[in-house]
Amino acid sequence: MSRKELVLLVSRAFALLLITCALVEVTYLPDRLFALFHHLSQRSVLATRDYWSTYDLILTGSTAVRMLALFLAAAVFWGCGPRVEALFSPQQGNQEAST
Repeated sequence: MSRKELVLLVSRAFALLLITCALVEVTYLPDRLFALFHHLSQRSVLATRDYWSTYDLILTGSTAVRMLALFLAAAVFWGCGPRVEALFSPQQGNQEAST
């Protein structure tokens, strides 16, 4: 197996790990949305902001951002471009200098 094929294999395995983590985040989304809508419906007309609706909004937003970031990182690693290849496979000159 060549070095490039090995880097591609490691990169795709890491991408699958990231996709799995992103799918775990997807499972939290219904719970976060349910709590957010519940607290928004219970909010008073006089109080435009309350602790629980703001808390649930932050949780829902951070879950969505984390999920999208994981999917984006997985797409980058799945493509295994030159930057990813350089990340997983050090240059030959660096190996000679370190030995």
